[in-house]
Amino acid sequence: MLLLSILVACNDNTLIVDGATDDGTGSDPTSDTAQAALDAEWDGARLVVEAPLSGDFLPMGEAADFRAVVLGADGTVKDFPDVTWSSDVDTDWALSGADAQDAGLGVGTHAITAEAVLPNGDRLAYSVGGVLVQSAYAGVYVGDLAITAAGDYNGTPVSVGCSGSLTLVVDAEGETAVGDAGCLLSLFGYDIDTQYAFDLVNDDGDLSGEASIDLSFYSLPVDTEGEITEDGELSGSFGADVMGYVTLEGAYTASRITRDLSTVE
Repeated sequence: MLLLSILVACNDNTLIVDGATDDGTGSDPTSDTAQAALDAEWDGARLVVEAPLSGDFLPMGEAADFRAVVLGADGTVKDFPDVTWSSDVDTDWALSGADAQDAGLGVGTHAITAEAVLPNGDRLAYSVGGVLVQSAYAGVYVGDLAITAAGDYNGTPVSVGCSGSLTLVVDAEGETAVGDAGCLLSLFGYDIDTQYAFDLVNDDGDLSGEASIDLSFYSLPVDTEGEITEDGELSGSFGADVMGYVTLEGAYTASRITRDLSTVE
C-alpha cells in the first residue's frame, strides 16, 4: 500500500511532499523507531526562500544572494544546508546551498525554486516568481532633446531653438541604446519638423554612436557621445553643419522609467 499526501501552502508556491511505503513484509522495530524519531523531529517542517524575493531585480553578471531556511513545525530555524536551486528559464543553471552567492543566472524573468529533501524523506519546495535578471543599464528611458540652430538670413545672423521628447531603449544586455526624438524648428520663415534617430553603443557607461538628423529636405548622420549610469540617468550631445548654411547643436537627457522590456517591439 502506498500512502502519498501533498499539502500546498498559499504563499509563493510552497510545496511539501510526505511519502511512506509498506511492502507487506513486516516491519523492523529498530527501523520503525528510527523513522519515528525522524518524523517527530521533521514532520510539519517547511522551506522558505528569503532571497531573492518575488519581483526582485538581479543585475546581470553580479553576485546575488540565494538564501533559504527550513523551519520546524514550531517555527524554529533548523540547521539544514542541503538546498538546491533551479530556474524555469535558465535550465542550465543550478546552485547548491542554503546560503549561497552566484552570478551565473542568465538574462530573463525567472521563477526560482529551492528544494530540500529532509532526513525523514519529506521533500520541500518553495518558488519565487518574477525575478528579473538583466544589465543594470537596461530599460526604457524618456527625456528631452534640445536643439539650437544658428545661420545667416539675408546677411542677418539668426539663432533659434526647439525642444522635443526623446525615447531610448537600452537592450537587456546593456550593450545598445536606440530610439528617436523630434522637435519643430522655425528657421528662415519656415517651420521644419526635425526628426532624430539614435543608434548608440554602451561601453560600461560611455555612449557613442550616431544621431541621424532628418530635416525633411535633407538627411545628415552625425556622431554623438554621452554617458549612462546604472542608476538610470542618460545624457549626450552632438553638433552638425547643414550644407554650410546652418549649424545645429543638440543636447539630450533622459531617465529610466522602467526596467521592463517586454512591451518593447
